Amino acid sequence: MSQLNSENRNERTSGAGPVQHDESHGELELPLSAADDRAPEHTEDAVDEATEMAARGESGAALARLRGLLAKDPADTRARSLLAALLERRGDPEGALAELGRALDTAPDDVQLLCARATLLASRGRFDDAEEALRHAARTEPQSADVQIQLGTLFSKRARWREAIEPLLAAVAAAPERADAQYYLGEAYNHIDDLPAALAAFEAAVQLQPSNVRALKGMGIVLDRLGRPTEAAAAHRRSRELHQR
Repeated sequence: MSQLNSENRNERTSGAGPVQHDESHGELELPLSAADDRAPEHTEDAVDEATEMAARGESGAALARLRGLLAKDPADTRARSLLAALLERRGDPEGALAELGRALDTAPDDVQLLCARATLLASRGRFDDAEEALRHAARTEPQSADVQIQLGTLFSKRARWREAIEPLLAAVAAAPERADAQYYLGEAYNHIDDLPAALAAFEAAVQLQPSNVRALKGMGIVLDRLGRPTEAAAAHRRSRELHQR
């Protein structure tokens, strides 16, 4: 969106209060009424336009557009989800969580919203709340590999390795092409000392994604633990070579 000249700004903010300047980002954040006047007739088009603005780095303009849309239609979960993502990117995680919460008030079983909220909650150390969101998502869409991987990795972060295995196995079953599911499964098995299962999972991850440095490193660790130093050294060497590229 092109920069508004001073004359247009005066026109569009008449009666709506002064234009707010975002000191931290050097962008104009327009009042809701100004954004409303510019919003396209079709909501989907407007959200697409806000997405393009954000991709061009015009986050202030994108925020104004989204807030204008939500002033007209508070139940637009797509606009609210994008608004949450932009707020998180701009260093306002609590604002992002609030927007995701409002979106979930409208669509409580939306798996993407639940996963986004869980990711943000986990990044804030609110692991119990993140787990609650992911369990809800898993009940709604149990075949989702994304949900199961996220649940398994959350358990792994909390050193609940045995609990991590079930959702990660479910992820592998739902999406056998997912190297990340195999990698995290290998980590979980390694931490409970099921070394053959850990090695099989790491090997599967490397077969699916030969450049997976972490899976190669995991292979080396497990091979060392199994007393297979020559193979372990080869895996570690490949891991280092890839890491240095």
